[in-house]
Amino acid sequence: MGKNRIAVACFALFLAMLISAENFLFGNMAVNEVPPVVLTFWRCLIAGLCILPFVLKRRGNPIRLFRRGWPRMLTLAVVGVVICPWLVYLALRSDDLIDLGAGYTSVPLLTILFSALLLGERLRPVQYLGVAVALAGALVFAFCGNISNLIDFNPHLAFLLMIASNACRGLYLVLLKKWDQHPKPEEGLFVIFAIGVLVLLPVFVAYESGTARLFDYSWQVWGSILFVGVSMGAVYLHLLNFGTDELGASSASLFAYLVPVFVAVESVAVLGHELHPYQGVGAVLIIGGVLVATRLHPRPAAADHPPH
Repeated sequence: MGKNRIAVACFALFLAMLISAENFLFGNMAVNEVPPVVLTFWRCLIAGLCILPFVLKRRGNPIRLFRRGWPRMLTLAVVGVVICPWLVYLALRSDDLIDLGAGYTSVPLLTILFSALLLGERLRPVQYLGVAVALAGALVFAFCGNISNLIDFNPHLAFLLMIASNACRGLYLVLLKKWDQHPKPEEGLFVIFAIGVLVLLPVFVAYESGTARLFDYSWQVWGSILFVGVSMGAVYLHLLNFGTDELGASSASLFAYLVPVFVAVESVAVLGHELHPYQGVGAVLIIGGVLVATRLHPRPAAADHPPH
């Protein structure tokens, strides 16, 4: 591989992680005005429309693909593009974006745990140690570094929602590998987004029919909707897939650790949030534990990321 292609791939992954971090800020802005499920619907719809030109240009046959394996496609859609982002936007109702950004690093950890459970992949003893260290870091964030919160079991619910979302993301990745699914934009990916739209449509219609005026959103919310739909639904995926194809899943996964850094910098610089000592301790434990668990994994996890 030429040095230029490596540099381009690294830059593509850098931009993908920056877009992922921006999703925290724009999502937080939008869910202050519209319910998370409505934002999830718009994201699926706009992402599907962005992919539609690929379907038309390459003459894909998404209907035939759906008929051939609809139970699996339905499962992937519900887990990957309905529940996963919905939980993210539920979590983003909280303004503790630095904590939520740190939770993003648990994706590789949860992926290998599902791999061990569903694919029968065995972990080495030192990897279990890495899992334990990462979970300890997650507990630091879950209880805001406060022992009394742990004793009284008063967890940071938004952080737990983010972990639940990451569990869905990890499950999606493992199911792709287990079922040998490789969703292409012109077929599989379009089907997944289309199913997501249909699943969310009744809830979306019920919400809009109960409002005084249809689609009466502020321009800030419309901007956030367009961002999460176009950037996360289309641009992010292409950047991520290109970078992963060039560098490999193992190397590409390391770029995920840029997301909490970007979120922390933007939260402090743009929103005026403060950093707390427990966040540094928790971040070191999570990232260190995940690195031990994933770098020593005998086989890389699925290369593709879900449309989250």
